[in-house]
Amino acid sequence: MRKIFILASIIFLFASPVFASSWVNFPESWDIGQAFAVSLTSTAEYSNPVITWMNRKISLNVEQGGAGRISYSLLGSDVRNTKPGDYPILIEFTQGNRIYKASGNIKLTARKYPQEHLQVSPKMVNPPKRELKRIREESKLIGAALRTMTIPRRWTTPPQPPLSNITLTSYYGLQRVYNGTPRSGHSGADLRAANGTKVFAPFAGTVILTGFHYYAGGSVYIDSGNGVITAFFHLREIDVKKGDKVNKGQIIARSGSTGRVTGPHLHYSLILGGQFVDPIPLLSTSINQMLQKGTQSQVN
Repeated sequence: MRKIFILASIIFLFASPVFASSWVNFPESWDIGQAFAVSLTSTAEYSNPVITWMNRKISLNVEQGGAGRISYSLLGSDVRNTKPGDYPILIEFTQGNRIYKASGNIKLTARKYPQEHLQVSPKMVNPPKRELKRIREESKLIGAALRTMTIPRRWTTPPQPPLSNITLTSYYGLQRVYNGTPRSGHSGADLRAANGTKVFAPFAGTVILTGFHYYAGGSVYIDSGNGVITAFFHLREIDVKKGDKVNKGQIIARSGSTGRVTGPHLHYSLILGGQFVDPIPLLSTSINQMLQKGTQSQVN
């Protein structure tokens, strides 16, 4: 018989297997643009854990930990296209030949991000017609890369900082105004870096896209599993290629001033389940510390 429990705005639908207890942990509310953690734990074996968030399915792997078995996820929302409100989250897994579902809502709240006015080459605001085909093709390649979904989890927290010294020059979420023309919020963090500065992989993973793109210049995208992707723009040199396996802390590139820039620096993006989030807070925290800010509720 299917039972419905309502607890702290979370609705759970389940039929419990014998000798198994399972829990989910996710926050009741969170700021737009900021990463948060989700976990599923159980005293018994389970398989095929999947989270549906922001219309994306994120596949997780099952590891030893917690009360017996555990799955971790990092999620978030993109400041450029997310409005305040309640957003549904669904966690599914298979146990004892049955599919179990835990569903609820996370209240996303607004965070104020200031404006930033920049002067760049006019062609970087209104590209010439001859460049439009290139921009469209690059957009398709980037979109395909961001849809990558792999298992197992190769990310661990806290990540390796992408530079030896972290100095922010432009924050995530800033509304960029180029030559007086407003654009969407900044999708990453800009870090001070002279030309040729070593860039490190924050997580182990697989390189899924590299290239010298019109807006982003020299670019590297790395998939670390479970929907976690990091990206690095405006590079002068790229030391890896698509398909390469990289280790956490490995040198992947050298910073530069390619693409739409006002000077040399590194743009660093963190993409979680297709959502660009603020990458900086994660540099100083762990998945377990993030889960402490969530609410744990029993599924069965």
